Amino acid sequence: MPGPISTALVLTLGLALSIHQYLEHRVQGALTDIHTCDTLYDKKKYGHILDYDRHSLILHGQPTLIISGEFHYWRLPDKSRWRPILEQYRSAGLNCIRIYFHWGFHSPSEGKYLFNGNRDIDYLLQLCQEIGLYVLAAPGPYICAETQAGGFPIWLAAKREIRLRHMKTNLWKEYDPEFMKHCIQYFENILPILAKHQITNGNDGCIIGLQIENESFQHVFGYPIGLHDDMKALAKSARDCGITVPFFTNDGFEQGSFIVKDDPKRKKKDFGIDLYGFDKYVVFTPNSEPTSWVVGRDPSHLEEWSPSTVMSELDKMEKKVRSFGHANHRTPIFIPELQGGWFNHYGIQYTYDAIYRFYGDQYTRLMLDTVVSQGCTMLNFYMFYGGTNWGTIGDSDVYTSYDYSACIREHGLMSGRLRKLRQGILFLQSFSDIMVRTDAVEPSKAVSVQSSLENTICQQRRSHVTGNQGPAELTFIRNFSSQKLDRFELRALSTAGRVAARLSCNLAYKSSFIALGNYITSNSDIHLVLSATPILIRGFSNDDNEIWITALATSGPTEMAFSGKISIKEAGMGGIHLRESPEDASVKVLAIPEGSKNTHVILSSAANGLPKPSLHIIFLDTITLSTLYCYYDNRHSAIASDGQKSQSTRGMASSPRIVTWGSYNSRYNPDQDTLIVESTASQKELSVLSFGKSDEQITSINNNSKVSIYGSNLPYQVLSLKSNQEATQAQQSTALWIDRNRQGIPFTGWETRITDFSSYDWKDCPKESSNSDVFQKVNLDFKFTSGHIIYRGKFKTRDSSQDSPLRNKNLVSIKINMRNRVIAFVNGVCIGSHMTYSRQLFSPGAKMGYDPVSFGSHTFMVPREALEAVSTRRGTGAPGPLEGDDQEHEVILVIDSFGLSRQPFVVDDIRNPRGLLSARIYGKDLVKGSESWQVAGVNVTKLDMAYESTGFPDEHSQQGWVATTERPRVVPDNGVTWWRTRFEGPPSCVTSTKANIPLCCRIEGEFSAMIILNDVLVGRFFGSDSPQHDFYLMDGLVHKEGQLNELKVMMYGSKETIGDINQAHLRILPWIVEDAQGDLGQWSGNAAFEVDSAQEKDLQVGPFWTLEETFSLKA
Repeated sequence: MPGPISTALVLTLGLALSIHQYLEHRVQGALTDIHTCDTLYDKKKYGHILDYDRHSLILHGQPTLIISGEFHYWRLPDKSRWRPILEQYRSAGLNCIRIYFHWGFHSPSEGKYLFNGNRDIDYLLQLCQEIGLYVLAAPGPYICAETQAGGFPIWLAAKREIRLRHMKTNLWKEYDPEFMKHCIQYFENILPILAKHQITNGNDGCIIGLQIENESFQHVFGYPIGLHDDMKALAKSARDCGITVPFFTNDGFEQGSFIVKDDPKRKKKDFGIDLYGFDKYVVFTPNSEPTSWVVGRDPSHLEEWSPSTVMSELDKMEKKVRSFGHANHRTPIFIPELQGGWFNHYGIQYTYDAIYRFYGDQYTRLMLDTVVSQGCTMLNFYMFYGGTNWGTIGDSDVYTSYDYSACIREHGLMSGRLRKLRQGILFLQSFSDIMVRTDAVEPSKAVSVQSSLENTICQQRRSHVTGNQGPAELTFIRNFSSQKLDRFELRALSTAGRVAARLSCNLAYKSSFIALGNYITSNSDIHLVLSATPILIRGFSNDDNEIWITALATSGPTEMAFSGKISIKEAGMGGIHLRESPEDASVKVLAIPEGSKNTHVILSSAANGLPKPSLHIIFLDTITLSTLYCYYDNRHSAIASDGQKSQSTRGMASSPRIVTWGSYNSRYNPDQDTLIVESTASQKELSVLSFGKSDEQITSINNNSKVSIYGSNLPYQVLSLKSNQEATQAQQSTALWIDRNRQGIPFTGWETRITDFSSYDWKDCPKESSNSDVFQKVNLDFKFTSGHIIYRGKFKTRDSSQDSPLRNKNLVSIKINMRNRVIAFVNGVCIGSHMTYSRQLFSPGAKMGYDPVSFGSHTFMVPREALEAVSTRRGTGAPGPLEGDDQEHEVILVIDSFGLSRQPFVVDDIRNPRGLLSARIYGKDLVKGSESWQVAGVNVTKLDMAYESTGFPDEHSQQGWVATTERPRVVPDNGVTWWRTRFEGPPSCVTSTKANIPLCCRIEGEFSAMIILNDVLVGRFFGSDSPQHDFYLMDGLVHKEGQLNELKVMMYGSKETIGDINQAHLRILPWIVEDAQGDLGQWSGNAAFEVDSAQEKDLQVGPFWTLEETFSLKA
């Protein structure tokens, strides 16, 4: 007989199973007429254009690595910058971008869809096709992305009867047909535009996949949450709108959501999407990692991240994803969002520059190498360029800058992180034939490389490309050693497991690279056993000589091991030698001495006296490698594919066209055979290697080139930068302008005006009942969701002028509960300010998740002088009351909302209230029943852009402006003041030479300010409540030299900005950054406005600027 405990256990387990079965059945849904087979990608029809297997995507028959970067066009208000930023993506080695398409950005009001101006996505996709970037399209409808309402339109969020994302409450979804109706309407407006640009159209389209929803879990740790009907309806709608490319998903992390099932019964019952994708965010800043959502962290401190986090999150990823089974055995490992930095929050005391230092310039490269070690061949970095939360497009989790400490910094600088990452990408692109099809070597099986230092080899993979020595091998070197050493020994092992060669390896702590081994060059007699230094680029000359660009070790010798009868045919310097390995006489170690400068080696062999191709290796130092650029023809087409069928694998997509080094950035235009070069003042020469040219063109190049340190018979030339008269003049005028304006661009004079609240169109704001403090409506109900909401309260007090004991006491108090920041005035007198905001869940003003709206109230005590100011209250002009009469008083509350929350994962928080939630006025002499409230603001659904308003109805007023000799300042009792001035922009172009000088608006002081450049709201400043003081003035918004720009600043605060204690400083100046000229090869992009002279010299601080020239490469 079972005992009572075992019986209870059986009953409990049975109940749990029943509940789980009910939940699973509930999420299956009622749309039984839509099945997985109805929306699957049609391989039979389109497979010759786009196919996939368990290893990779296959484009026009070519297995292809997809290395992508996130791009948010809606975070660039200046459409003219789309092309230069996307060209930077291409210059970084990416062949793809992912785009979140923002529903609310295109639909300011119900039924209205705009696709013009900076919303012209047809133009954007055409740009991608021209530049040579594939596109992973993510139209949502939900996109998250730290944007207001997760990308849902404000008008939709305001329909409270609709369940956004089907969320009935936190952790619980119920399918909402009305919500889906609006989603389908959105798809019907946007997807036909996307459909025109699909690769499956056969017209060199760029879109290769379309994401359905976003981070929509089917299960979270086993708990069924995702609605099959949601995915079914969206997928069916997308197919109906003409989408023919594969669909993909992105789990918030690996949970196996909506995978296509193999079992026919499950395939019909469980809805599946073509390609399973999952996001990987690995290392969080201390104030963002999950425990900080409950327990607060020091907002001023960033502690060092631990390698163990990366190891636990990534090193078993492949096994976990494949364990989901079914279609996951037949589709590539795909990461639609791979961490490329992190965002920052209100209330934090460090900036994005500190976050950049926290991760270091190797972090994104480390992510790349580690996920590739797990077999990933499709990945997208989120973010690659963050951009700006201009206007109020950001949600309550982020402030104006969305720099993200990404590879391209907000002001457009290509950072050191990009340059390190690019070196890893160049290797993958150069050896894509090897990298695109690999299998992991299980630790229990024979590995071919060992290390003398623990935690420096994370994985080994073997390629399906096989030579006469077996498959090529990839050893993933990642230095997570607890000793933090940067020099160690790599041991190449023979097939018998014995050491064949010992090589010196130099790799900084928390850095990585992929070591190539067992590789046969174009000369089958030259066999690379192992390279202990990164090989970055592989190319082939017309006579089939193989050319490598390789890194010099920063300390110790640079070493590679070869087997075969090889010799040094040519060396660029003394001391370079081949030595026989003591462990294996058939292996020779090529050694470049420590401290060597840029140089080269040519290895050759001969059999039976017949000449054979040589291996030409160029070695470059760290600083030179930071400028390395390579252009690949990595956009495949049916025509290109047909032309390559007769070629060897080496002549296909992995062959470069142009390689350069020596400039800040280069961009090759294959149609015109031109090179667009950006250089800093200190860069004088550009090295150019040309591939794929005719023998006659190469002969012409060689005849016109100087003898090179990089070896003979190379298609190599040197271009002199800024050498012609035009470029010299441009450099001189730019340098002069920079020097003249380094401390700030002069303003042409100031005007100011004061907000007249009495002129507003006030609407009644009733409470829930006469006894309630809570208001019936909040900002979303009025559609006042952009910036500020202004409230006016009125109350009366009995005359207490004769009550002398109370003359110095506060007779009235105002208790309010609001979100997020407020400044309060009574009769025109500022009585204080307050912020209710929290980075923790379940706290008043929580940035996301549950906000306990009954908590978070604040009480303002109204001083006697404010009550007595009734007779001079601004905007009324009315005389004061007679002695003994009731006195009417006016309260003005200016409330700034940080934006609607974004409803991530299974959280229901978009409608968390903003603005004034409740209010009550108390006082001994308060006249009962005299309290009333009104509200004013800007209804964003009446605007063409719902995210561009400060919230003040008079924001565009031209009335009341007066000239002043004062500079912008805050006098609290003046209320909200506006200031405007003009300034001249930087120099632009001299014919074909273009100057690139990003500008910064630097603002300091304890007050609030809105920054408006040429009628665009580009920044929101909150004093010490936000870490941002440097605001990017977007290049496409700034009028260049000869034209004046208007700068308008709205200011208010509870502390007067006067004297040394709280000064208001506002300047426009070039971005002052570390390593401004790239002389250190670091290019962090970190601001350095305030450093002492010693730091300035050590960090190579200066204004960042470049000059752009165009060179023809036609022989």
